[in-house]
Amino acid sequence: MMLFLVAAVGLIAYYVYKSIKPPPPIPLPENVSEISPRIKLNDGRYLAYRELGFPKDKAKNKIIILHGFGSSKLVDLKITQEMIDEFEIYFLLFDRAGYGESDPHPSRTLKTDTYDIEELADKLQIGPKFHVLGMSLGAYPVYGCLKYIPHRLSGATLVVPLLNFWWSRLPLNLSISAFKKLPIQNQWTLGVPHYFPWLLYWWMTQKWFSPFSQNPRETMTERDIELADKHTKHAYIKESALRQGEYVSMQRDIIAGYENWEFDPTELSNPFSDANKGSVHIWCALEDKQISHEVLLYLCDKLPWIKLHEVLEAGHLIIHEKQHFEDIIKAAWQIMVLLLVIVGLISYYVYKSIIPPPPIPLPENVSEISPRIKLNDGRHLAYKELGFPKDKAKNKIIIVHGNGNSKDVDLYITQEMIDEFKIYFLFFDRAGYGESDPNPTRTLRSDTYDIEELADKLQIGPKFHVIGMSLGAYPVYGCLKYIPHRLSGASLVVPLVNFWWSRVPQNLLNAAMKKLPIGFQLTLRVAHYFPWLLYWWMTQKWFPNSRNPKDTMTERDLELAEKHTNHSYIKESALRQGDYVSTQRDIIAGYGNWEFDPTELSNPFSDSNKGSVHMWCALEDKQISLDVLLYICDMLPWIKLHEVPDGGHYIIHEKRHFEAIIKAACSE
Repeated sequence: MMLFLVAAVGLIAYYVYKSIKPPPPIPLPENVSEISPRIKLNDGRYLAYRELGFPKDKAKNKIIILHGFGSSKLVDLKITQEMIDEFEIYFLLFDRAGYGESDPHPSRTLKTDTYDIEELADKLQIGPKFHVLGMSLGAYPVYGCLKYIPHRLSGATLVVPLLNFWWSRLPLNLSISAFKKLPIQNQWTLGVPHYFPWLLYWWMTQKWFSPFSQNPRETMTERDIELADKHTKHAYIKESALRQGEYVSMQRDIIAGYENWEFDPTELSNPFSDANKGSVHIWCALEDKQISHEVLLYLCDKLPWIKLHEVLEAGHLIIHEKQHFEDIIKAAWQIMVLLLVIVGLISYYVYKSIIPPPPIPLPENVSEISPRIKLNDGRHLAYKELGFPKDKAKNKIIIVHGNGNSKDVDLYITQEMIDEFKIYFLFFDRAGYGESDPNPTRTLRSDTYDIEELADKLQIGPKFHVIGMSLGAYPVYGCLKYIPHRLSGASLVVPLVNFWWSRVPQNLLNAAMKKLPIGFQLTLRVAHYFPWLLYWWMTQKWFPNSRNPKDTMTERDLELAEKHTNHSYIKESALRQGDYVSTQRDIIAGYGNWEFDPTELSNPFSDSNKGSVHMWCALEDKQISLDVLLYICDMLPWIKLHEVPDGGHYIIHEKRHFEAIIKAACSE
């Protein structure tokens, strides 16, 4: 009796084992590579694929189509040449694991299907971004793409996507309601892969209960039935899709779609929330008997960045309707086109805003307005000479005007001064100012060599003294660095402080910067860090870029400015070619990254050379930091520091101070 029981139990166990253990996949034919192109994945499996449309290296839009349950890369869709040409689309269709000619995955999940898509795209080199379109059960890898590889997406479309009734954050009443709308057999078939996935093969092959409703009208509309007969039930499509067996294809598909996911769709983040261009779409057929409209509405309510498309009088197979498929494709790319148009308009506006205008042409009779010399690079520099004839003068001084000024700078040059020191004065319009041609790549160095070439063209002699004021002092630093052998002396009058000098203590520079008005600070920072943006900054109206004169000038400065620098004819002459090529390029050159730090300069008069370097500092100057100038003079003791009490930034326009500056320059 015991032996009989053991034998009976053994036979039952063997029968159960044989019933629940899935068979191995049916081997693919040896000539599978002739049937379909395939790529080899890193884990050794192969994926079969099919390409349609524009060449991938020329296509503007690249879309990967994920077939549904029981289908394959041969899914019958209304892809037309007009559609391909209109949107310049490259289509990539492929057999998901276990379907068609793609090898099965022994532990297939939502995540593995997702990474199969990414690796396929990389192996075929379709580019860093692509759009994924999944239909019905084939939509779960789209959710996977949104979760695991959002950075690879240019967009995503879910067409009548599956509902996993065990999503963790889906309200139970919604889930139960949607589940109960399915035929009872379908409910059991979805419950088995979720709770007992190891039992699914037996469930799908046992003869006692039907795994699906035998009445197609319980899950399909009349139109669905027509479309299924026309597009999905062809024998060759089924044979191709399921050639390796139903378990490794359809049944593993059901398990992956309805098992416990690692995430809930309502936890997804918008992959296109930043500067990334793209959109996500869900297409819902209002007569669909398989997918709950209410659940999709709930998802889109929780994820408002998903665009919901509700299709009237349509069922589960809407993707096989020509009109609806065209709408699906258009929606995916029209959003992109709209975004591209918007981005294009914004880009055009930004481009128009940040690209400086060309210089205003000088009049044809410019040579009658001012004498000019032609430089070796073809540009012209306008100049003005005063004082003793240059061949008889003892002192030859080149005056370098400041920001927004010109060779017509108003200084107290008197005949007595000229006669006493036998001075030849040379004024010139720096590049882009007055009647001097702009330099498209203007820098401190180029301004320096303009001075040297001007002196040589006018034959003023081997040596000269340079005086630079305010922002016009940076070329004086350039002369001390690049052409010290040409100098008989140099004077820096309230010279600019570049807050990015490399060897001046940062605490000194920071303190000096903070003393300036915030608008002034921002302008200098833009010029330094984003010089290409300076034109826009100086012309935009949203942020402060200018300054209240009283924040940077003393009362005496205001009087002197009104008297000497604010004359309309001076401004018109100085800026006649436009602000950008004159004042703004000046700021960029002065506050850009210099090739040297002033504290690295060597004394050009340390040997037998006669001459001296002077720095003039006004103690009430609101623009130039006394502490920074003191530091430079401490590091370079050969510079003679002149501190002017009761003087502001415009000391050079005070008669007595200008006379003192000239006297010091000519006293050596």
